Amino acid sequence: MKKLISVLLAMLMLFSMAVPAFAAEAEVHEKTPIIFIAGSSVDICDAEGNVISTGFDVLTDEDEGDGISKEDIIESTMNILLPFVMEGLPEDKWDNYGDALYEEFAPIWDETQLDGDGNAKYGTGVSAKEIADWDHIANNVNHGKDGKFGLWDYKFRYDWRLSPYDHVDRLHQFIKDVIRTTDCTQVALVGRCLGGNVITAYLDAYGSEGLVKKVVYDEIMSNGSSTINDCFSGQIALSDKHIQAYLLASKHYGKKDIGLDISGVNDLVLEIAERTYDLMTQVGVLDTTFGGLEELYARLYKAFIPAILKATGIGTWASYWTSIYEKDFDKALNLVFGEEGSEERAEYAGLVDKILYLRERITLPREKQGEENLYKKFEKDYGVEFAVVSGYGLPIPPLGVNHNDNGDITVDTKSSSLGATVAGLFDTLPQDYIDQRITEGKEKYISPDKKIDASTCIFPETTWFLKNKHHDVGAGWEAIAEYFTQYTNVTADSNARNIGRFLVIDIDNHKYSNMTEENMADAPWLEDIEQEPELETKLAALLRFFTTLLKLLTDILKGTFSFTF
Repeated sequence: MKKLISVLLAMLMLFSMAVPAFAAEAEVHEKTPIIFIAGSSVDICDAEGNVISTGFDVLTDEDEGDGISKEDIIESTMNILLPFVMEGLPEDKWDNYGDALYEEFAPIWDETQLDGDGNAKYGTGVSAKEIADWDHIANNVNHGKDGKFGLWDYKFRYDWRLSPYDHVDRLHQFIKDVIRTTDCTQVALVGRCLGGNVITAYLDAYGSEGLVKKVVYDEIMSNGSSTINDCFSGQIALSDKHIQAYLLASKHYGKKDIGLDISGVNDLVLEIAERTYDLMTQVGVLDTTFGGLEELYARLYKAFIPAILKATGIGTWASYWTSIYEKDFDKALNLVFGEEGSEERAEYAGLVDKILYLRERITLPREKQGEENLYKKFEKDYGVEFAVVSGYGLPIPPLGVNHNDNGDITVDTKSSSLGATVAGLFDTLPQDYIDQRITEGKEKYISPDKKIDASTCIFPETTWFLKNKHHDVGAGWEAIAEYFTQYTNVTADSNARNIGRFLVIDIDNHKYSNMTEENMADAPWLEDIEQEPELETKLAALLRFFTTLLKLLTDILKGTFSFTF
């Protein structure tokens, strides 16, 4: 009998020890206030609170109220272009062309540029009233008094052009205000796009204070963006297939400025190309096919892009520099701000210092592997739980060397997912690669359409992929963000709502569902891409543009060309 009792007691003890372990795996609702941090969708205003044009939106908005039209900008560009083409092509000198472009365009976007120290000009920024309104809510409104918090309860507003480190002190106070108001001990931070920069900088500066329990990164740029990287570093490659994909996607979403503001460069360059081709046709320059068009385009680009990036303000927006990869950082700095020791670099010394600080604190640490990785250290040292949402299946702006990257039309998927292995836009993962993953027992991380391997992500268990998710349009990410922040132990493999690791967005109805072999098809316009297009495309006009420039140079050198307007 004593032996039986001992066995029963031992079993009871083992059961009592097992119960807490089992309970820890169960999904439990927890009361955690959410602070949402948006990206560049937050309006920038002048000192009086009036919204101003930023980046290339002035090229697409019908009425900005400033008397500047897209036609004015195109005409100015054309007036500047031809004389400097004559000067630049023979000796490959384009500095004067870039200077002239900057002098012409800088006044248009004067308010949106940051100064040489990386500060806003003329008191521009997010509306003081908007900031005050949200500060009031953080100090006076307990949205969780019924036990539930929502994604939009508390919004942190900030000037997304500045270095994210310029905002960490105010965000720290905002977090403490929300904690005090809601009588909670920690918050969850949800960042979209550039909002991810603010969260990353905040964790670097204040993560040790333990006020952040969970973070959701949705299509962030603080882990890099091949679109901005290629543009800022002047790495150019042309692909008709990807131009077509981009334009067809643009047509589907009903606007020409889809994605990041920087994508407006494409529309501007393409339209200028068509105008120039028309002009040269009128003066008798004929089409002739020459080699080296990409190289010629790259030369023009390296004069055009620094001038435009600084004139529009985009190149001066410190926050965008988190999108540059370490391997291209020096190249980008030299292209946009001039080489170290130059007068141009000295003019932007304060801003460059802020950019280099971002490199030291974010770019270099995020690119480390294993436990030394920036995000893994946040998880280990500060106890922060991370979820990541990444879109794919859509093209990114198509004029850079990474034009084949899969993405959400703004950020490439590998970057926004924190390291997934991703097939190109028109490709799938090699079968031998997939077979190796299956041998390793990682088949669950391979998407049904064979385009994503999630096992290489930094947080593979809490990273979700939404196919056909446009950066600014599409469902799914909000549901994942709220669910992850309000419940414990939510993973892609285990959650009560059956939200799978791989989801598909219905691009017409903007609803999401788990990916299956039945619904995993690519966006319909990708099937319409002509491998060898017979019809004229905008890219064809672009190629003819540079062909005519080369033909013009040849005729000038031969003495056979004269202007006859």
